[in-house]
Amino acid sequence: MKYVVAYDGSEYSKKAISFLPKILKKEDEVYLVTVVKEPPKSPEQKIIEERSKAEEVQKEIMKELSDFKVKADILESLDVPDAIIEYCSKIGCDIIVTGSRGLTGLKRIVLGSVSQAILNKSHVPVLVIK
Repeated sequence: MKYVVAYDGSEYSKKAISFLPKILKKEDEVYLVTVVKEPPKSPEQKIIEERSKAEEVQKEIMKELSDFKVKADILESLDVPDAIIEYCSKIGCDIIVTGSRGLTGLKRIVLGSVSQAILNKSHVPVLVIK
């Protein structure tokens, strides 16, 4: 299987990375994707804004997942969900893995949610880790 893992540097995306070894098989392929250039929507949301920082963080994650086939890519876009979904279509992924802050109610409406947008727009299964 081909997994696209959306990583933005937040604690929630770190949880998604930590969960991966529990479900991956040796033959699976992992595509670690970080989207840069989007300004944070709220103080709680941590976004990796610079390519060099994204590369540094991805190298660390690749060490964590060294037992698996991992490829890292950095995308530039103001629309994170669309960039991830387009990337997934391009490589023919089977599933998207993302972390979620678990916002509810008014906060979800006002702040939006990248994971929610991916869920709504994706044509492949999406695994959201909280």
